[in-house]
Amino acid sequence: MLKLKFFGLTFLCCVLLYSAKAQVYITPYATGLAGRISDIATNGDGRLYVTTQMGSIYIISQGGVLNPVPFLNIQPKVTPTSVNNTGEQGLLGLAFSPDYANDQTFYIYYTNKSGIGNSILARYKVTSNPDIADSLSEEILLDIQQPYTNHNGGCLKFGNDGFLYLGLGDGGSSGDPGNLAQNMNEYFGKILRIDVSSQPTGYTIPPTNPYYSVVGAKQEIWASGFRNPWKFSFDKLTHDLWIGDVGETTWEEIDFQPASSSGGENYGWRCYEGNATFNTSAGCNNSYTFPVYDYSHSATGGCAVTGGYVYRGTENPSMQGIYFFADYCNGSVYSLDPNNQNAVVIAGTFPGRFFGTFGEDDSGELYLGDNDNGTVYKIVWSPTGVNDINPSANVSYSVKENVINISIPNTDANNIQVELLDMNGRKLLNQFSSLHKGNNQLQFPFKLANSTYIIRIISDRFLLTKKITVCD
Repeated sequence: MLKLKFFGLTFLCCVLLYSAKAQVYITPYATGLAGRISDIATNGDGRLYVTTQMGSIYIISQGGVLNPVPFLNIQPKVTPTSVNNTGEQGLLGLAFSPDYANDQTFYIYYTNKSGIGNSILARYKVTSNPDIADSLSEEILLDIQQPYTNHNGGCLKFGNDGFLYLGLGDGGSSGDPGNLAQNMNEYFGKILRIDVSSQPTGYTIPPTNPYYSVVGAKQEIWASGFRNPWKFSFDKLTHDLWIGDVGETTWEEIDFQPASSSGGENYGWRCYEGNATFNTSAGCNNSYTFPVYDYSHSATGGCAVTGGYVYRGTENPSMQGIYFFADYCNGSVYSLDPNNQNAVVIAGTFPGRFFGTFGEDDSGELYLGDNDNGTVYKIVWSPTGVNDINPSANVSYSVKENVINISIPNTDANNIQVELLDMNGRKLLNQFSSLHKGNNQLQFPFKLANSTYIIRIISDRFLLTKKITVCD
């Protein structure tokens, strides 16, 4: 006989996260994006532009209204062939020109179909319709042949200096077998800085770049020694650079570069992973900039850091200056306080969620993109920041019928998404249904084995999260 134990029922419009310093909530902002969310960008028009690895950019208007017609669709150009076959490739980065209102120009980074997937930096224009980009306007600025399919980087950001910054991984495989991140004649394992506005086509290299006059080095290099700087961002106020560099098998790290830097920092990979020695067999020295924070996989259950943003919004002034980041595998969101010796606390954990990117809107408020369920979440700061009062729910499990019974006294919800996940985040069930006021039954198509599971019910009005343990 199966016995089902229920723990921690949460039937909320958003999910409470706990922290000694930061207590944050998240609420679904926009749902229904097709493909893994890889980036969230803005251009000053008050909207969010969301990229998916499959090759589309979607517009989300204020209030979370998703335009189903893509702003740009380059799916025929990108490496993945299906939603479930993206890996680390695809459309990975988006940045709008700082003068977008006048030049109507934006930049994307993707892996194409050449070989195993070259890394492409391209410039595009928008049409006379602000909701539609000109798909024929592509100008390729960089075309880099990749040795492996993983560690593509892809983050694009404009700095306060007006230059475009691009992050590239170490070329892939494992352990950086060619030690490319320490080779200044390679683009891999670097952050590049280029000038894309001083001439109408191509790009130029700022003469203030640290390797501009170094023979045998790539002049575009701004910083080096990265494994996969998947996401980085500039503080809107101070213009400091914060970098989440994804680690190998043991450590994840947050790197920092002050706005006063003249570039040239080497952050240590593959010689070091975080603060720990990794491979010092060749090409290593003592001139490294070590992370301001690192954390181990074994201690946290994490596996891949997702760099975020320093909060500069207005909805919660007490969080001003706090840097938020996440881990892709453990579903945790962290806060780092630069004014308190870079102290880090867990802002909370979302079992079964896979946060692949942060976003920052024009007002400085923060968002999270989920790579698993096509949802953009907004970070809010209290339960009153959402649209529904928490409905109460009575829940029971029927062994004989193999159903979850949910009684909801005061709400209806159409087109809900029901997920069942194991504790490794593997999705066992994903179906769409509806809930109505009163009694509801959710039928499982299979018997649950003895284990612990996460049940999530997602709608545009609330989020129900339930942890269950099944035992004989």
